[in-house]
Amino acid sequence: NVIDAGTDPDGRIAYIKIIYEKIPIVIVSIYAPAQLSERCSFFKDIRFYIPSTKWLIVGGDFNCVPDNIKDRLQHGILTDNQSYPLLLQNMINPLLLDEIFRSKHPRKITYSYHNDSRTIHSRIDLFFGSKIIKQNTTEIYYLPVGLSDHDSIVLKLNIPSNNDKEFHRWICNPTMITRNTFMEQFKLIWNVFLKTADFDSTEWWNDFKTSLIFLLQEEERHYNDECRYELRQLQCEYRFRATNPTENDMIQLDIIRKEIYGILEKKISNNVLGQQEQDVTSLSILAKARIAHAKSNKSRIIFLDHPVKGRVDSNIDMIETATNFYEQLYDTKPIDISCWNELFDDIPSLNKIDSDKLECDITLTECNDALKSMAMGRSPGTDGITVEVWKKIFPIIGEYYVRMINTAKLKGHFHEGFLNALLTLLKKDDNNNGSLKNYRPLSLMNIDYKILSKVLSIRLRKVLDQVIHIDQSCGIPGRTIHDNVHIIRSIIEYYSRHRDPIAIIQWDQEKAFDRINHVYLLETLKRLGFGSNYINWIKLLYLNATFKIKINNSITDPISFKSGIRQGCPLSGGLFVLCIEPLLHNIRRNVRIPGVLPPGSQFPSVVRSILNKENVNVNIKLSAYADDVCTIAFNVNDERETQAMFELYNNASGGKTNKDKTIIFWISDWLDPPNFKSKIEREYCHFLGVPIDTKGKIPSIELDKMILNVNQQMGMWSTIKLSLFERATVLKSFILSRLVYCFSLMPLPKKTIENLQKDINKCFWNNKHQSISFYTCVGKKGNGGFALLHLNSMIASYRIKCGLKIFSTTPKIWKFYAYQHVGIQLRTYAPWIWTNLTPHFNDETNFFGDVACRTVHWIKKGGKLSIDDSEPSAYWQLINRCVFRPPICCQRVPHLKNNSAFFEIIHKSKLPTTVTEFWILLANYGVNTRERLGKTMEEKQCLYCNLPETTTHLFIQCCFFQELFTMMLTYIQNASGIIIERKVDEIVYLKTILSIDSTLVQRKTSFIIGNYLHSIWLFRSITIHGGRRHNCNGCKSIFKTKMKYLPYDNG
Repeated sequence: NVIDAGTDPDGRIAYIKIIYEKIPIVIVSIYAPAQLSERCSFFKDIRFYIPSTKWLIVGGDFNCVPDNIKDRLQHGILTDNQSYPLLLQNMINPLLLDEIFRSKHPRKITYSYHNDSRTIHSRIDLFFGSKIIKQNTTEIYYLPVGLSDHDSIVLKLNIPSNNDKEFHRWICNPTMITRNTFMEQFKLIWNVFLKTADFDSTEWWNDFKTSLIFLLQEEERHYNDECRYELRQLQCEYRFRATNPTENDMIQLDIIRKEIYGILEKKISNNVLGQQEQDVTSLSILAKARIAHAKSNKSRIIFLDHPVKGRVDSNIDMIETATNFYEQLYDTKPIDISCWNELFDDIPSLNKIDSDKLECDITLTECNDALKSMAMGRSPGTDGITVEVWKKIFPIIGEYYVRMINTAKLKGHFHEGFLNALLTLLKKDDNNNGSLKNYRPLSLMNIDYKILSKVLSIRLRKVLDQVIHIDQSCGIPGRTIHDNVHIIRSIIEYYSRHRDPIAIIQWDQEKAFDRINHVYLLETLKRLGFGSNYINWIKLLYLNATFKIKINNSITDPISFKSGIRQGCPLSGGLFVLCIEPLLHNIRRNVRIPGVLPPGSQFPSVVRSILNKENVNVNIKLSAYADDVCTIAFNVNDERETQAMFELYNNASGGKTNKDKTIIFWISDWLDPPNFKSKIEREYCHFLGVPIDTKGKIPSIELDKMILNVNQQMGMWSTIKLSLFERATVLKSFILSRLVYCFSLMPLPKKTIENLQKDINKCFWNNKHQSISFYTCVGKKGNGGFALLHLNSMIASYRIKCGLKIFSTTPKIWKFYAYQHVGIQLRTYAPWIWTNLTPHFNDETNFFGDVACRTVHWIKKGGKLSIDDSEPSAYWQLINRCVFRPPICCQRVPHLKNNSAFFEIIHKSKLPTTVTEFWILLANYGVNTRERLGKTMEEKQCLYCNLPETTTHLFIQCCFFQELFTMMLTYIQNASGIIIERKVDEIVYLKTILSIDSTLVQRKTSFIIGNYLHSIWLFRSITIHGGRRHNCNGCKSIFKTKMKYLPYDNG
C-alpha cells in the first residue's frame, strides 16, 4: 500500500512511503544534475526533501563518487572533489545513512554505469540505507537490465512478517502452448478423459479444466526454471567479469547484457496483459508496459466512500463497502408486472422465419467460428485460461464441448463454476469522489462461457434490426455510433440556423445495465417473439450465476447475480437494447411528445429514397445508443411526458432515472429556456464523447483541451526510447484515437489540422532532424513508409465513408439533413438527392458540405461508390493516390523502380526493430556519415582509413571490415547456399536476393545482411566515443552476438 508520495519542484527527488507487513518504509530515488555547480547547489538542500523514518532507503544516480581513481574507469577522467563531501555533509551524516553495497562488499569494485559506447564505466550509482536497513540486508548486488545504461541493484531485506493474505490471481502464460511438451502432455490427459469421463453429465468438464490448469502451471514452472537457470549462469558470469574488468571483458559484458535483456524482456512481456492485441504486438516491452500500466490505473482503487465510516482506504473496509453496494445493486429489483401490458402494447415482434433461426441446436461450426472471432490477449475469467489456449486445443475437444453445453441445457443447469465471473471496477472519469456509482463494473468471464454466449450473440445480431427501431444503433449490424452523433449535430445545426428554439434532453439511467430485472428480461424476449429454446439458453446463462469483486489485491466472497445484464459478456449489448426498446417504442408512439420533422420528410420520393419505405411518418423523437438516450423537447410538457415514459419503464423493469445527472441542452440565442426541472446547459454539451455547441461545432475551449491533452501525451511518450515504427503505432492507436473520433464527426478549421500535423511530425522524429520525407513516412511499411498518421487523409476517409453511405440504400435518418448540403455537388452521381425540394446549400464549412466536396474529389480521382472488404480502406487509397511519395532509393536505384518487394523482405526478416529502422534510413540516404557532416578533408575522413567516409565506403568498400564481410558471406552460404558480391546494390539493396524465388532464402539472407550493416554502425559509434580501432574483433563480436539466434533454422 502506497500511503504517501512526492517530488521536489524539479522532479530530481521522488519518494514513496509504503506499508509492508505493517512497517512504514520510505524509498527515495535521486537523480543529481550532471553539471558541477548545479549538483553542488542541489546537494545543499537535498535532506529537506527526504522524509525521515526508521526504515529509509535512498538510491540513485548521484553523478559523483567517493574516490575518483577507484570509482571511475574511463579515458580522460574529469575530477570532481566538491560534490561528494557536500553529499556527506548534507545527507549521509544528518540522516545517519550507510552506503549498503560498499559496506557489504568493501573490497569489491563493481561498475554500475556503462555508456553506450562501452568506453566509460563508473560507480556513480549510490545506494544508502538507515541502520536498520543495513542490519536486515541479507544480500545486495548489481544486475544489468538492458533497459538502461545503468545497472539495477537487488537488495534483499529480512522484514518481520504477519499472517495477512492477499489475493493473487493466476493468469496463464499463452506462450506455454508453443512448447512441444504441452501438446504431448495434453493429448495424454485427453486420452484418459476419453476412456474414463462420463460425457452424459457436465461434471467431467470441471475435472477437465482442473487438469488443464495443472498442466499449464506445470509447463510454466518448467519454463521459469529454465529461464532462471540460464539467467543465473549469465548473471554469475557478468558479476565475475565486472570485477576489475579487462578490455576483452568489456566486450563480453556487452554481449551478456544483451542476452540478459532478451531473457528479462521475454519474462516481463509474458506478464503484460493485452500484449497480443493487434496494435500492441509490434511495440517494445517499455511501450507495452506503459500501456498496460495506464489500463491498470483505471482499476486501481485508492479509497471508497463507506456509507457509515466515510472515506476508507484499507482493503478490508473497501471490500466491505463494495460487497454491500453490489449485493444491493444485483439483488432482485421490485417490479410492477401490471405495467407490462401498457409497456409492451403494439410492440413489433420477430416473424416466424427469424424466430426459427434462433431455435436451432448449437453446432460445432458455430462454436469454432465464435472462438476464432475472439481477440487475442484479453483478460480471462476466474480460471485464468486465455483464449490462445482454447484456440489451440478446441480442434481436439470441440465436439465434446458442444455435447457438454447441450447436456447442461437438457438438465437445466451447468456444473458449478461455469457461470462464475470476476468483477473488476473501472473508473468512469478522473473525478473520483469514492462513490462506487462512478465505477463501471466489468465482468471477466471464462472463455468456455464466452464461446456459448458468443454463439448466441452472433445469432441475435442477425435478427435485431427486425425488432429494434432505426433510432437505436448499438450492436446492430449496419448501424454505428456515428449515426447518433450525425443526427444530434444535424438537428442542432438546423434549428440554430433557422433560430428556432429547441431542447435536447440527455437522460441518465442510474446503473442502467445492472438494474434490469431478470423476469422482465425473459418477458421482453417472449413479447418480442423469441422462441422458448433461445429464451431457455438465456435463462440458463443467468440462473445461479455468481461473481467475486476484485479490489486491488483483495477479493470478496461470492455474490449472487440476481439482476442486471453482465457488462463484459458478448450478449450484453444485444440483450440490453432489447430490454430498453419498449421504453423507446412508447416514447415514439406518444402523441403528446412532438419530436421534429426533418427537411424533405414531407416528400414521399425523398422518404422512399432514404428509408426504402412509403407512407412512413418520419418524426424524430429520440436518438439512442444503448442506455445513452436523447429526446426532443420544446416546453415543460414535453419533458413531463417523456419523464412519464421513463417512470413506466422503471416500474416495469427495475430501472431508475438519475434526475441529478439528466441534462437539457437549450439551443436558442434569443429565447430563455422554459422552467425545466432538469439541469440546463446553454453553451455546449457532450454527446457520446463529442462536445457540440449551439451552432453544431466543437467548442473552442474543448478543442483546446483535446489538443493540449494530446500534446501532453506526446510529451510523456517522448521520454521512452521508441523506434520510428513504434512511435507511429503509439501516435495512431493510443494518443490520437479519441481525437480522430471527434474530428471524424465534426467540422474543423483547416489551420487546426495543419498545426496538429506539425506536432505529430515533431513527436514522430522526437524533435530530431527529419531524415526521410514526410510524404514517404505516411506510406505503408511494405512500400517503404512508417505508417505515420496523415491526419487530413484520415479525416477525409471518414468524410468519404459518410458520403458513400448517402449513395447506399441503407436507411439513415440523418440523410434528410445531409441531402440539402450535398445535393448540388452529388446530384450528377445520385440524381435522386436533388428531388428534395427544400433549399440546397453549397457550404464547405458545414459538415455535410465538406462530405460532399471530399466525396466528389474521391470519385473524380477514380474512387468507387462502394468499398469491398477485399480492397484497401479509403484511408490507404487516399494515401497511395494523393499523398505518398515512393522512397528516394526507389527513384535512384534502377532495380527498385518496378520492384516493391524490397521493403517487404526487410520487414519480414524477423530483424529487431532498431535494425530494420536503421536499414531503411540507410537505404534512403538518411544516415549521416563524416563525409556528409564534415567541413574539412580531415573531418570527412573515414575513422579506419584515409578515404572519405561515405555510406558506400563504410559499409561496402572499407578494407578494415574485410574480415567481417567474409564472416557474413560464410553465414549466408551456410544458411542459404548463395554467394553475393561486395557491392552496394547487392548488400544494401538486395539485387540478387530480390531475384530469388524462395521466400525462406530471401528472409534468411536479409536477416544476416541487416545485422552486418547494423554491427558496423554500432562499432563506428563506439569508435567515435573513444573505443579502440586497431582491429575488427570488436565489430565481429557484435555481429556474432546478433547472429546467435538465427531465425528460420527449422525452415
